Amino acid sequence: MVKIVIDANVLISAAFGGIPLEAVSKAFSVGKVYLSPDAVSEVEETVHRLTPKLGDEKAKVMLKLWRRFHSLCEVHKPSRKVVVCRDPKDDAYLSLCAEVMADFLVTGDKDLLVVDPAVTQGLPSCLKIITPRRFLELEH
Repeated sequence: MVKIVIDANVLISAAFGGIPLEAVSKAFSVGKVYLSPDAVSEVEETVHRLTPKLGDEKAKVMLKLWRRFHSLCEVHKPSRKVVVCRDPKDDAYLSLCAEVMADFLVTGDKDLLVVDPAVTQGLPSCLKIITPRRFLELEH
C-alpha cells in the first residue's frame, strides 16, 4: 500500500477545488494518508484564521471538508524529529514521513521540495517529495 503525507497547505487548498482537490482525492484512492498532531493543529489554526476572510458559510464548508479528510487519515505522532528543512516548522512533515516510511510527501512548499530524501539522514530512501500536479501525473 502506498503511504502518503500531505501538507496542510495542500489540504486547505483542496477545499477550493482544482489540482489540490484532485491530488488529495487521488491520494485517498491509491493509498493510506497520514497526518501528525502538528499537521492537524496547523490545518485547524489556518481554517480558524481564514474564517473572517471567507465568511461563516464558506468556513463551515471548509471545516466540514477538513473533518472528512481528517476522518480518512491515520494520525501518528512521530517518535523522533528529523531536522533538515530551511523552515523548522516543515520538519514535522519530514518527521512524519520518517515515522510511517512514507512513499510520498505531497506539497507545494519550496522549503520541502528542495529536500533530497536520497541523501538526507533519517528519511526513507523511497520517499518522493512532489507537488500535487506531479502526484497526479504519476501512475499508481
